[in-house]
Amino acid sequence: MTVWGVAGAALLSAMLIVLLKEWQPGFAGAARLSASLLLFGAVLAVSLPLLSEIRALFETSGTEAYALPILRAAGVAALCEITATLCRDLGENAVAEGILLFGRAEVLVLSLPLIRRLLSVAGELLSW
Repeated sequence: MTVWGVAGAALLSAMLIVLLKEWQPGFAGAARLSASLLLFGAVLAVSLPLLSEIRALFETSGTEAYALPILRAAGVAALCEITATLCRDLGENAVAEGILLFGRAEVLVLSLPLIRRLLSVAGELLSW
């Protein structure tokens, strides 16, 4: 799908949500969630070639061991941000903040092997 198709779908979804807010407020949240999930799917479809290229760059540079934790952390951060935005749109600010807090903790857990390796290299440099 091209950027024009995604932009058109987003505008149509926004207009539908505005109309549903006026006519059937109960369905507006479901329509918002559906539109957001469809847009998220479009983002994933566009991002898959990018992720493959990033992984290839890590492999050619000899740092492929770092690619997986970095890509996972980026995925966790993006997913938590999108989920938090949806929760805020639905009026659940406390849930949104909880999701963001969980995402930050998960990124820290995912980065522990990298931090351990960084400290090991720093220790080797200091003892050299």
